Amino acid sequence: LTSVGDVQIKRDGNQRWLVVQRSPADLWEPVKTFWEDNGFVLAVEDRKVGVMETDWAENRANIPLDPIRAALGRALDSLYSTGQLDRFRTRLEANASGGTYIFVSQRGMEEVYSSSQKDSTVWQPRGADPELETEFLRRLMIKLGTSEEQSKALVASAAAQGGNTTSSVKIITVADAPALAMQEPFDRAWRIVGVALDRTGFTVEDRDRSQGLYFVRY
Repeated sequence: LTSVGDVQIKRDGNQRWLVVQRSPADLWEPVKTFWEDNGFVLAVEDRKVGVMETDWAENRANIPLDPIRAALGRALDSLYSTGQLDRFRTRLEANASGGTYIFVSQRGMEEVYSSSQKDSTVWQPRGADPELETEFLRRLMIKLGTSEEQSKALVASAAAQGGNTTSSVKIITVADAPALAMQEPFDRAWRIVGVALDRTGFTVEDRDRSQGLYFVRY
């Protein structure tokens, strides 16, 4: 199974993305509603560059479901803290066939003690979680028309496809300025750079694929 209706999932190493045979304009509202239905507040909505980003939110799924909490449910939720926050960026990019690539990237923060006495804490970044990104892509597939069973089958199929896991990158100098040289076809290099910008918190203010340009603000 590689697609259901007009929805398909692709994998390249630890990156996964959706290919949907609808325009970014047709997908914007369903994707926006998806995040709101999952309890997230959107902090960024930029149709021009096709990017929406949630505010920081605590992942309540990390809270242990002990017997007391299971019995009392949400009444005790405010008493628990996971010490972890996540935010998600969704990028919708038109492709040559008239469809859309949908990328979901996650950034995380965790609360750690800032002194040996453990009397104060600070928030610090934690690594990206590709599996969490995949889970939200799977849920988004359901929003776009696949069933629960079909979405799981598509994710499993993508996992079996494998794909490249590394990219050859080195720093070079071009016209007295530093640059990265990637031994990749343009399409894959464009995708890798876009996901890297999303995962590391750069704000893409505009992009021009025909010129190979991302305009970013950190």
